[in-house]
Amino acid sequence: MLQKFIDNTFYYLFVFTLIFGVVFYDALGLNFVDELCAIALCGLYAYYVFHTPNWSVNKLFMITLGVFLFYLVYSFAIKCNTKAAILSDFIIQLKPYLAFFTVYAFKPVLNQQMKKNIQLLAIVFSFYLLIVGIISLFDLSVLHVLLTHQSRLATAATIMALLYLYCSNYTLKDKLIFLLLLAVGLLSGRSKMYGFFVLAAFLVFYINNEFRLKINMKNIVIFAFVVAAIIFVVWDKLYFYFVQGGLGDARNMQDYYARAALYYFSIDVFRDYFPLGSGFATYATYTSGEYYSHIYNDLGMDILHGLTKNDPRFIADTYYPALAQFGVIGFFLFFLFWLAIAKKAIKRLHEGCIKNFALSILIILFFLIECTTDATITHNRGLFMMMLLALSFVDSTSNKQLNFKIVRNENSYSK
Repeated sequence: MLQKFIDNTFYYLFVFTLIFGVVFYDALGLNFVDELCAIALCGLYAYYVFHTPNWSVNKLFMITLGVFLFYLVYSFAIKCNTKAAILSDFIIQLKPYLAFFTVYAFKPVLNQQMKKNIQLLAIVFSFYLLIVGIISLFDLSVLHVLLTHQSRLATAATIMALLYLYCSNYTLKDKLIFLLLLAVGLLSGRSKMYGFFVLAAFLVFYINNEFRLKINMKNIVIFAFVVAAIIFVVWDKLYFYFVQGGLGDARNMQDYYARAALYYFSIDVFRDYFPLGSGFATYATYTSGEYYSHIYNDLGMDILHGLTKNDPRFIADTYYPALAQFGVIGFFLFFLFWLAIAKKAIKRLHEGCIKNFALSILIILFFLIECTTDATITHNRGLFMMMLLALSFVDSTSNKQLNFKIVRNENSYSK
């Protein structure tokens, strides 16, 4: 009964978050939905824990929560910003990890009818995004009203495609439909989307039941070809942001673009606040602009367009520089988390769960790419994607258990 309650409640919460936390989030101005969803997930997790005989908790979740609480205390201790700013940034930064670990812990299982409904929603919303995308080629005002920015079109289309893939049987037809849905995001004109599309096409078609994850000439050549193709389609933006943008020349402050400046000066923050970082709400995050951080003044960044106290619109325009808040230790822990998730995904590959491996790796790559030029991981779309990432692991586990039961029953019948 407990698991049935968890499954049904999570299903409705998942669909609610998809509709109001992804598709119509910007159009309706529902800025509270992701926080509401995070609270609901925590409530569902608490219900699950208190209704299990041994109060089952996930160790990695507790470690992650402990790390965040340590940095919260550290931030208060060094008084890096106001208490309200520190607490606000703490919640924002923790939110995606809460989404992943709570779902991974109470392991909701979506039945075939639920998956069919979600798959249908993914297709319907993809058509909606397609219409918005086509109109945006001629008039951007509609897109700005419904999605606020082209990048939202790209991430929303990616979510719909990955949702379809998750709910599919991973046949050739399903893979082709997945790529068609993903192609809607190409209308955004984002170079990241082009690169991700190439990666997705490679993963879903090259990795199959015969694939073996090992170093050999065939895999090296194909991997090199894919990397070259990605660099080719995103080179213009890479050059613009990271070469023309100022990373190669620090002589003239006025020549910096905001995003490149955030990367460049993050090195100073890592160095000046070694090894634990500058603390919550101090650098390259929304709250560091809302409660303007002293670091921007200290480094002379307060004169740069989009990074000023009166106009901090580009302060949270990327994510990796924000890791300077947590120092080299936090930087290491961030990538250690994703390495641990990747190892779990590879384990699924060895167990024969090809679809779940591909889905997990695609979501990991999505975040690693997105974090270069957006803070998606801390936004509404990032929270939903982390829920889906957890589902991909839960689904493969439930499938393994189901396959074991089938084999066991067949063996008992044969006796």
